[in-house]
Amino acid sequence: MKFKSHVTSRTYSDRAVDQSWNTWALEHLNPKRKDVVDIGCGGGIYSFGFASLGAKSVIGIDSSPQYIDEASNCDKDVGVIRFQIGNASNTGLPSHCSDLVFERALIHHLSHHEQEQNLVEVKRVLRPQGLAVIQDRTLEDVQSEKPAHWIRSTLFEIYPRLIEFERKRRPEKSAYSGLMKKAGFQNIREMTYEEIRKTYFSFDQLEKEIMSRKGKSILFELTNEELQIYCDRLKAKSAKHSLIESDSWTVWLGLPG
Repeated sequence: MKFKSHVTSRTYSDRAVDQSWNTWALEHLNPKRKDVVDIGCGGGIYSFGFASLGAKSVIGIDSSPQYIDEASNCDKDVGVIRFQIGNASNTGLPSHCSDLVFERALIHHLSHHEQEQNLVEVKRVLRPQGLAVIQDRTLEDVQSEKPAHWIRSTLFEIYPRLIEFERKRRPEKSAYSGLMKKAGFQNIREMTYEEIRKTYFSFDQLEKEIMSRKGKSILFELTNEELQIYCDRLKAKSAKHSLIESDSWTVWLGLPG
């Protein structure tokens, strides 16, 4: 499967969260001294991020043995974290064990029915006063043409057919809020968040990063030749843009009720 490819080994585990994410998480999620569950944790990037912000405990859940192995064998010595195999609708965790359930870039991989099942599981795992934090990109986020999002917007500028690919899988803000309400969540809020994914110190570093994602993400839809054309276009544009990879995200927050 393309999302469990060894081609992308460590691409999604060696990166650290940006300081801007730390600032955002402290302000809006307040994870200090809380028990956190990170569903769809991948290589554990955000699990480690929560630990660094003072979480009491962090459990990273992912269905990919490859990612769980990478996260578990990371050389970061953080005793409050553990990783285990599970999926979006069956984490294997006890009920009411978490103060904060976090899901980043997960729900666009799920069908409508799977999203419903996932929300039931999130609500089950959360304590009564807990918080569900669902972070993903809507189609509007993906199509953002803000100058700061030049790396992603260049991709759709060259290959507009990928917009249709995104249209079929991206959640809609109001529709997903409706699913949360149906699942019993209360005080549902939607917010937009500008996340810096990574800052590069040279274009060669950026190109290497893009090429390493071939086995995962929307870049899987491109041929090797198309991927090189994309990198060539980025190189031409990089003379006038900062080498910062930033994207727009939507975040849904809800209380289990």
